[in-house]
Amino acid sequence: MIQKFRWKFIGMSIVALFLVLVITLSGLLGVSYTQSHSEVDRVLTVLVNNQGQLNPRNAKPVFGNQKDPINKNFLSGEYNPEAVFQYRYFTVANTRNDTPRIVNDDNVYDVGRSKILKTSKQIFKDKSTSGSIDIGNNQYAYRVGKSQEGYKFIVYLNESLIYHRFSLLVRVSIVLGIIALIVFALILILVSKKAIGPIITTYRKQREFITNAGHELKTPLAIISANTEMEEMLGNNSEWNKSTKEQVDRLTKLINRLIALARTGETGEVVLNRVNFSEIVKKNVTSFKSVMQQNDLKYNAMIMPDLYIKAESNILSELINILLDNARKYCDKDGEVRVSLVKGKLGINAILKVANTYKEGKGKDYSHFFERFYREDESHNSKKSGFGIGLAMAQEIVQTFHGKIHVSHKDDMIVFTVILRLAK
Repeated sequence: MIQKFRWKFIGMSIVALFLVLVITLSGLLGVSYTQSHSEVDRVLTVLVNNQGQLNPRNAKPVFGNQKDPINKNFLSGEYNPEAVFQYRYFTVANTRNDTPRIVNDDNVYDVGRSKILKTSKQIFKDKSTSGSIDIGNNQYAYRVGKSQEGYKFIVYLNESLIYHRFSLLVRVSIVLGIIALIVFALILILVSKKAIGPIITTYRKQREFITNAGHELKTPLAIISANTEMEEMLGNNSEWNKSTKEQVDRLTKLINRLIALARTGETGEVVLNRVNFSEIVKKNVTSFKSVMQQNDLKYNAMIMPDLYIKAESNILSELINILLDNARKYCDKDGEVRVSLVKGKLGINAILKVANTYKEGKGKDYSHFFERFYREDESHNSKKSGFGIGLAMAQEIVQTFHGKIHVSHKDDMIVFTVILRLAK
């Protein structure tokens, strides 16, 4: 149980760090992408305003005199005239006879003239104003402008180079994020045992206290039981003696369950073997027949044969007894108890269901039923006020067998479902 808690703590910490990294890096990448997109827009604006020409002087009104103080000071920084020489662009002008021609292509290399002219002609024809196309191994953003003479032209800007910084940041962020998670996980694994040390100590002391107290209580109970039997032998067989014996038996079972609950859950103390789940269920179901009949309960069982699981037979038998005894105790008067053991739909699990009639259970909160000493009615006056420590012990056992247990209410019946993986 401690190891499960430790690994759960490590897992939750790693998930928390992962979420922090995702939020932080997503914000950083979002800012980088926004800046790259804004940069493409500003360069195209300069090129259109100056008919395909870009130099430090004509770029300054757009790059150097930004009205947005946040964008100017934080995202873009101060205007650097030398920065305009990093961009790759060219212009396609439309002539009088509607024949496009490439001009100002000194800043690009091998742009595929035939494809550009064909694409530009289509852009002029479609009356498109802006967009993006692939040319060679690069992506170019374009925008249509109009010259002072009234002729249209298209400026093309290589945006692949501008977005290269963003794509590089994406790759670096992913690599550094993975490395950070691995390093954090390794450090956490090394220090987690020390971090949860006080919890381990408290848990062990709790188990030792329950075990020691249980053994100490067994001695006076044994004496009380012996004295009661002696009274019966002497002829004092009254209803008070009978009541005392019943209460001694009840306390003995309670102590045994408390000790078992304290010991259950530590996988190292339980050796799991391949056992016949079907036979163990069948044996325990049969042993409860007379008890169910005494309580005037309908008792039905459907058990699929030869289902094997990894478990410890005695503890598994105790699990089934807990569920059957719980069904008997809290079943409605003249109600029904159903037991079924079948193979799951995918054929990898054995599914045990123990159900009993419980009409008052509709709409109740079942999320606390497996907590130790949980009682729905805190006054403890109602027969159905709680489910004792039995269900807490059942959950511990199922977890020891690496399975799952849950409770639900359907058709006026409360259903406890245990799912355990089949053994090959």
